[in-house]
Amino acid sequence: MTAPGAVAPEPVAPEPVADEPVADEPVADEPATPSTTARTLRRLRGALVAGSLLTGALCLVASSQAHTGTDAIGERAAPAVLRAEAAYGALADAQRVAVHGFQQGTVVLGGLGDHYRNDIAAINQNLAELAGDNVAGPASASDLQLVAGLVVNYNAELEQAAADYQQTGELTRALPALWYATLQYREVSTTLDRLRKEENAALTARRNSMWLAGAADLLFLVPFTLVLVLFARTQVVLRRRFRRRSSILLTTAVLALTATALLCGLSLRVSDGRLRSALDGPFAEAVTLAQQQACRSAEQADRDLYAIITQAGPTTRSCGTDLAPQTSGPATVGAEQTGHQQAEAEEAFTSGATDADAYSSVLPALLVLLTAAAAAAAALALNPRIDEYRFGGQ
Repeated sequence: MTAPGAVAPEPVAPEPVADEPVADEPVADEPATPSTTARTLRRLRGALVAGSLLTGALCLVASSQAHTGTDAIGERAAPAVLRAEAAYGALADAQRVAVHGFQQGTVVLGGLGDHYRNDIAAINQNLAELAGDNVAGPASASDLQLVAGLVVNYNAELEQAAADYQQTGELTRALPALWYATLQYREVSTTLDRLRKEENAALTARRNSMWLAGAADLLFLVPFTLVLVLFARTQVVLRRRFRRRSSILLTTAVLALTATALLCGLSLRVSDGRLRSALDGPFAEAVTLAQQQACRSAEQADRDLYAIITQAGPTTRSCGTDLAPQTSGPATVGAEQTGHQQAEAEEAFTSGATDADAYSSVLPALLVLLTAAAAAAAALALNPRIDEYRFGGQ
């Protein structure tokens, strides 16, 4: 109670009490702090998947490029060389047959003959096929056009010489046209020889390309080795932090990726070996036989032409020729047998090139399947460990 007249004291409001911090309740699905191990596992998983896919993709690139190179050699570059050799040989044989007919006098009765016309047809056919297979570029295409025109002129001069001989029965009246035809023959021969060298150079360049010379292996072997090291690193992490000595999925990924690299590498080696065997064996034999036969035909034509000119006049220098005198012995002995051997060699090369092309095309679907299996196994192998740190759904 208060005394009468005293003023009652005002009630004092209680001092506010500072709010006490309330601890946040931990969320059931998240740890308080992120885990370094979880981040490491996720990085390893991404690197393993990316490395597996990169290795498989590079295997596909190497296999595809090797297949393209083998196909280009077997289907175009090598046949182009053979067609150039065949045209050169047919030209030499046409000159041999024509000059021999003049020298023996058979042109008076039957003209240049079917054999000669078959040779001219063979020249034109081989030139047409060569135009389709040409891999030597614009220079070779220009030479092809030049040869085609020169062959027309050469044939026209020989036909004129044969007509002069048949009309007069005198070889000397046919000699000027025959000599002009010979000059045309030599120009065609020179151009065809240049064409052969161009096609051979193009073939050699493709044969020595990096895709067919063994360097393509490095394209996928380097990343493959790095990925294997990464797999080993992942296994070390699993062993130290989870005491897991091995992982079936990681082992599967390694085996699948190894199978991809081995399949690609072995197919490249087998394909390259078969292609080189075909080129060094039957292809080289076919080219050698064609050149030998062409050389024999050209030598026989020169001997017969020398005999014609010396018969017509005592000196040959007046015609501007350096023909050699005739020697004994036929120059074309075994021509049919040589042609048969050449055809067999070309057939053997075609078969060998086809086999090499089949090995270089390595079943891309199988490479894709193995690569996908390696990447999937690598990803799934680490998911359970990442889930232990509750990062599986993030």
